[in-house]
Amino acid sequence: MPPAVEALIPITLTVLIGYLARHRFGVGEGVWSGLEKLTYYLFAPALLVVSLANRPLDGLAWGEIFATLVLVLLLCSALIIAWQRFYRPIDLPSFTSVFQGGVRFNSFVALALVDNLFGDEGLMIGALATVVIVISVNILCVSVFSLTNPANGGWRRLPGQLLRNPLILGCVVGLGLNLSGIGLQKVLEGQLMMLGKTALPMALLAVGAALHLEAVGGSLRLVAFTSVIQFLIKPAAALLIGHVLGLEGLTAVVVVIFMAVPTAPSAYVLARQLGGNAPAMASIITGQTLIAFLTLPLTLAMILPMLGSLR
Repeated sequence: MPPAVEALIPITLTVLIGYLARHRFGVGEGVWSGLEKLTYYLFAPALLVVSLANRPLDGLAWGEIFATLVLVLLLCSALIIAWQRFYRPIDLPSFTSVFQGGVRFNSFVALALVDNLFGDEGLMIGALATVVIVISVNILCVSVFSLTNPANGGWRRLPGQLLRNPLILGCVVGLGLNLSGIGLQKVLEGQLMMLGKTALPMALLAVGAALHLEAVGGSLRLVAFTSVIQFLIKPAAALLIGHVLGLEGLTAVVVVIFMAVPTAPSAYVLARQLGGNAPAMASIITGQTLIAFLTLPLTLAMILPMLGSLR
């Protein structure tokens, strides 16, 4: 069995279990709300801290990773704005949902995939990619919301959102412990490792529970356009720009994977809070999540040979 398919099978099945648990076996909203909060505020930050705190960071292409990810996100943002301005204008609330659907990413699917494929080494690079993308994406999305609806106060919320974001805080703590030479004591490392390893399966269950298949049909054109951006343009641009900037091997592969996953369920929350088209956002999230399990094996089949062999 190809390694890409082998790595995706447990991810796909875990998402499916989450969907069935909510939509077929009646596991209630309170359970999923609590699970999402635990994952976002505890399990995921623990994973990022333990992935960075004691790992040797020498030789990591920090600047190249940052430049590649930011340039890809800016390129895709420009394409979405051009589509809105010159080709197929839509109402502004729907445009904000399209924008989120084209630039946001599901960090948990990406981290689960690199963990299954490459283990701790992949997670370390993935943690660095996560913080770069989370900061960049939040700035871009809040900027668009603020420009399309100045009354929503998006810019005023941005500094607080970034400072309180648990994923950013987890990366900052992990890097701080590493660069200061303090590191993590064995007992604490074991505790955080246990919590961190819980993050990915719990997050994937929540992704499955958040799927609403009946919503997809309402915005097929928007799902199709954002999927082209998300699954074709973003990974291709990451591969090309990364190559030009000198990314290679595992680092290049992880960066492309992070640019090839579907948009994040959190986009729906932001659409509701800041005046976006929430039903269209739900359609885009669900549609992309389903499409990703068809496109990711193809993407991985093309990029994994860059490594020569897997661990």
